[in-house]
Amino acid sequence: MTNQTDTMNNLHTLQVYDAELGHMHSLMLDMTDLLLYQLEQAMRALDYGDAELAQKVVSRHKKVKHFESKIDSEVLSVIARHCPVANDLRYVISTSKIAVELEKIGLELVDFAKLITVLFDPNTSDPNQKLLTDIVKIGGYIKLVLDKLMVVFESRDSTQAYELLQCDRDCESELQEGIKHQLALVLHDSRMIRRALDIMQMMKALERCGEHCRNVAEHAIFMLDGIDVRHGEQSKLQ
Repeated sequence: MTNQTDTMNNLHTLQVYDAELGHMHSLMLDMTDLLLYQLEQAMRALDYGDAELAQKVVSRHKKVKHFESKIDSEVLSVIARHCPVANDLRYVISTSKIAVELEKIGLELVDFAKLITVLFDPNTSDPNQKLLTDIVKIGGYIKLVLDKLMVVFESRDSTQAYELLQCDRDCESELQEGIKHQLALVLHDSRMIRRALDIMQMMKALERCGEHCRNVAEHAIFMLDGIDVRHGEQSKLQ
């Protein structure tokens, strides 16, 4: 009878443990999905010159912070209650690190949205659409990256995460091309210089999103495969 009771208790504990890990995973998915929405809304605000919509992106960041805080709380709870080891510990710690990087992406999107309100200040004229082309290009690339990260998290397959290890370099390359384009436009019309500087800051914010996405991809690979690819390393956790 005692053995049967112990077995049932152990089974219940495992079920609770699995549920907590599952909830943590769901929070990570929801946080990434919210960031995708934030990016889409910011790009929509840019497309329509909607400063009010951009301000909503800024205000909504508190939800992003809430997800990061909630995941951190779940991580501490799982470690304290279940003392995970091996693969489970790797998964829990990696989830915590991913949440931190996702929150940093949210902060960059806040800076991006704030600059939209500057660009479309009612007391100034709207920016030349030629100036915005480079932002739209980089923004589209960041959306593609976030979409791939969602696939990685949903499928728990690291294949696409490996494809994202170069995304920061790709973003930097796009940024450099964008800067050259902006400078060419300014040389053609010096009246654009103030707007061009704001737009280059916006491109830089998106480029930093790419850096954080690369970091997320690295943590995802470690979480799923136990392989440390940071700094070009390829060491597998035994």
